[in-house]
Amino acid sequence: MNDNKIMYRAADNIRILAASMVEKAKSGHPGGAMGGADFINVLFSEFLEYDPRNMKYEGRDRFFLDPGHMAPMLYAQLALTGKYTMEELATLRQWGSPVTGHPELDVLRGIENTSGPLGQGHVFAVGAAIAEKHLAAVLGEEVMNHKIYAYISDGGIQEEISQGAGRIAGTRRLDNLIMFYDSNDIQLSTETKDVMTEDTAAKYRAFGWEVIEIVGNDAQQIRQALDQAKQVKGKPTLIIGKCIMGKGALKADG
Repeated sequence: MNDNKIMYRAADNIRILAASMVEKAKSGHPGGAMGGADFINVLFSEFLEYDPRNMKYEGRDRFFLDPGHMAPMLYAQLALTGKYTMEELATLRQWGSPVTGHPELDVLRGIENTSGPLGQGHVFAVGAAIAEKHLAAVLGEEVMNHKIYAYISDGGIQEEISQGAGRIAGTRRLDNLIMFYDSNDIQLSTETKDVMTEDTAAKYRAFGWEVIEIVGNDAQQIRQALDQAKQVKGKPTLIIGKCIMGKGALKADG
């Protein structure tokens, strides 16, 4: 486990890089990327199991990003692992750039899915979790025993495709699936309360998910939630992170 001061400094670097990329491009969405920096930093620093020398290793954990507009967060994190250069980050959203406005599949660089319409990443993650369960049944859990992590935002959680995927995941008891929901109550054009009043935690519990609610910018709470989620048996886990002002984090957009 890393020292929390180092973790917050690393997350702040992700925030700074994300904001700088958008500012340089004069286009994009910095808020969500800045709000999610603490979660993705803890995940990649302490939990995600993969071989950086062999990014296609079949038994690797996988991370699926649903909100494609939060691409700067993922690019910044992957830059800190050596998969992108600072010069490449500076070309966000430019013609021919490897850092496109929404991430496009590039497993060798750590991008497991193309993130287009909101909700699509949720479905990709559920599909990957089902595939992993099938392979575990065929090859044995000692061979295929990795986790599927996903990240979804307020906009994505509203999409009906996400609800269908959530029901399937709960019904199929996909305990290899752990999803973080960045619940900051903001979407692209308004606050979520203007269009949605449902209890998302209750809904996912009804789907058959384990639900853990935390402060989304608290590294220790994120760490504890991920530890707890990895021990859950017989159901997928939704970690709902309320991102608040403080510890360098800004209010994020959906």
